[in-house]
Amino acid sequence: MKIKPLIFLTIAVLFSTVLNRAATARPLEQYEQEVNNQLQHAIKTAKDEGYQLSFPPNVTKLARKAEAPKTVMLYPNREYSFVAVCDRNCDQIRLAIKDKDGKSIMVTPTADPVAVVTFKPPSEDRYQITVRMEKCSLPSCYIGLGIFAKR
Repeated sequence: MKIKPLIFLTIAVLFSTVLNRAATARPLEQYEQEVNNQLQHAIKTAKDEGYQLSFPPNVTKLARKAEAPKTVMLYPNREYSFVAVCDRNCDQIRLAIKDKDGKSIMVTPTADPVAVVTFKPPSEDRYQITVRMEKCSLPSCYIGLGIFAKR
């Protein structure tokens, strides 16, 4: 029996096992799942209102007063809706839109557990959408962001 083919076969099996483990999704934490469920509800509601999801939804954990910026390319003459949500330990988040130079274009007037902004860009450009964790009863809370475009 030749050893070389067995060595290659063993390496292939080990490599395949490592890839399978890396590709296996981890279970979501309770509050992460809660935010994900809120985003799924927002996706359904937006669809009913004539919007479609434009970018994959984001879910992340933020410390108090921390921000989660996301830069996206937006197009004029198209209406966008941005929806930010947070878990039950969060009382207030703020949603802001900035132009490519960092100038604030729009900010939610109040900080609530859900923030929604509708925006029609004046020009085709990159815009920064920022979710800020204003108030969280724990050191950090989960937030989610959905970006929708009118069909």
